[in-house]
Amino acid sequence: MIPLVLGCKQAVLVGDHQQLGPVIMNKKAARAGLCQSLFERLVILGIRPIRLQVQYRMHPCLSEFPSNMFYEGSLQNGVTTQDRLKKNVDFPWPAPETPMFFHSNLGQEEISSSGTSYL
Repeated sequence: MIPLVLGCKQAVLVGDHQQLGPVIMNKKAARAGLCQSLFERLVILGIRPIRLQVQYRMHPCLSEFPSNMFYEGSLQNGVTTQDRLKKNVDFPWPAPETPMFFHSNLGQEEISSSGTSYL
């Protein structure tokens, strides 16, 4: 923020204003507008972000949701379903054609030190 306040000639913000925003736990701070990121504010002011078009991290099946929900279906996959298959993995994957599943792990839950989430 200091370079911006002091009048830098260029700034590059890296992130995604359409994904997870700031987590504000103080109601006074939220009312003061801190629940909106700097990136979001600049977009609202008309500064157009440049977005990467190809994603490589997710299985194509998983990237379908964010592509449709946030990017009007324009997100492209840099990997194929075949690229994401893990070979020689000694794990009894329940449905090899499905890229995710939920595994129940028995253990004790505890509340985090902030008191806002479970561990």
